[in-house]
Amino acid sequence: MAANPKHIEGIYNYCDRWCERCSFTSRCAVYKSEQDLSTEETDINNKAFWDKIASSFADAKTLMKKAAGERGITLPNADDEAMNLYMVNIKKKRQEMELHPLIKYSKQYMIEASEVLQNNEVLKNRGDALIQLVTLGIKDLHETKNEVIELIEYLEIVQWYLFQIRVKFMRALPAFDDTDDDAFKTESNGSAKVGLIAADRCIAAWQHIMQLLPETQDDIIPLLASLQKIQMLGEHTFPYARAFVRVGLDE
Repeated sequence: MAANPKHIEGIYNYCDRWCERCSFTSRCAVYKSEQDLSTEETDINNKAFWDKIASSFADAKTLMKKAAGERGITLPNADDEAMNLYMVNIKKKRQEMELHPLIKYSKQYMIEASEVLQNNEVLKNRGDALIQLVTLGIKDLHETKNEVIELIEYLEIVQWYLFQIRVKFMRALPAFDDTDDDAFKTESNGSAKVGLIAADRCIAAWQHIMQLLPETQDDIIPLLASLQKIQMLGEHTFPYARAFVRVGLDE
């Protein structure tokens, strides 16, 4: 599938996974592979899902061994002791990353934004209020429809990127901290760029929501402040991330 000349190699490595809004799905091997999955294989509670995961890992292992052999690399066998040590190191590294200011602010934003989306009565009741205004003849139906469409659009954006900002920076930090290898630095900058783009889009979306619903500004302004801190820390931690060119997406 990856060898298909129509596919852009590696385009899926630095995307935001919002396939429904992507114009490159016909050129993405990952999108194609996921379209071929059965309903059972996409259900995390179904045995077929885990069987598919196991099969994918087995295929990855085979390809890795093949690539290593072609390059004259002998891969060590991972015994139980080595695997346990590896898992201990992974856990330790994750705990260290959780203390990084960028991750702390990303987590704080995630929690605060979730609360606003779930508990803000203004957002919950806006639809009913607009319907009532139309019924009373106070607002024009066409105007109201456009306003609702806009509001839904911006809410979908902040909901889509709610968890992704933290995830992308968590993915970027290990490669950035642990090696001087240019390949790993590239991976790090690519992931960080997606995190920064997600923060950019959330800032724009929250600003539009606040314009449509001025009464929400007390809830939204702190979120904007958190996102701006995330931007600043992200650009400081990954100074070359903005310049990273994502294959296909930025070309």
